Amino acid sequence: MRRGVAIAVVCLCLLSAGCTGLFGDETAATETVTPAPVPTADAPTSPAQRAPGVVGDRVVNATALGRAHVSQLSTTSYQVHHTRTVMNGSGLHSRVRTRASISAGYQSYTATRTASGHGVTPREIHSTWRDGRALRRTTVNGSTSTEVVADSRGIGGPPRPPRAALFFEPTFNDRLITLLSVVNITSIRPGDEVIKQLYGVSLYRIKGTGAADDSAVATRSVDRVSNVSLSATVTPHGVVRSYALQYTVINGSETHRVTEILRYSDLGTTDVVFEDQQRTERHRTRTARPD
Repeated sequence: MRRGVAIAVVCLCLLSAGCTGLFGDETAATETVTPAPVPTADAPTSPAQRAPGVVGDRVVNATALGRAHVSQLSTTSYQVHHTRTVMNGSGLHSRVRTRASISAGYQSYTATRTASGHGVTPREIHSTWRDGRALRRTTVNGSTSTEVVADSRGIGGPPRPPRAALFFEPTFNDRLITLLSVVNITSIRPGDEVIKQLYGVSLYRIKGTGAADDSAVATRSVDRVSNVSLSATVTPHGVVRSYALQYTVINGSETHRVTEILRYSDLGTTDVVFEDQQRTERHRTRTARPD
């Protein structure tokens, strides 16, 4: 827990001063699922190539880096943590948190998204893939509904693959490619010892400010975007372990600030535990407790 909090703090500290904004209920936006690319990323072949698509101080091919990122994550278990916070003059407009534990090859997963703030309808979405079936439970204003999103046999739900059945794209592939394509990268440097200790691996730190196309940074159409600031970490094999993004959005007379943080953790060591297993374990602990 302390390690996760420390990494989140580092992500925020890496950002230059900046702001952002989104409008409306962010949970209503449907994220595009990009099929996992087939090619497997190789390690850099020269000192100048720091990661797939990254040469020297430039991201020369964001698509190649995105493909390497997807390829690496598709063959291992991991946890993903994503938070988007939108502030306005009155305070918190919305905060959407997404957490997921995913097994290697997407054979099973659990994922939860919560939304809060005065600008959205509070809700919770919980999704699981287990034994070839995807279930989604949505709670809004105390009312809960459950649906079968997919079934590998086509029984009670469409025969969709597990990754496509998830309510968000767990690799954030399109988002990463967009950001690394349009943000003006100012430096790519080896991570310091603190970052290496936090993540447990050697990686590079990418920093950028401004964007060639500011409008591409926002996740929906707005009047104007400014004050873009990005910091990301990437391994030599192309896994984007984290990014922290800030930007300002002006839409009509309203100004919003957005902070978006993505982090991957526990690569190769994540266990997917379902709610009924947690309840059983808690019950076992209680019944085994001595008087």
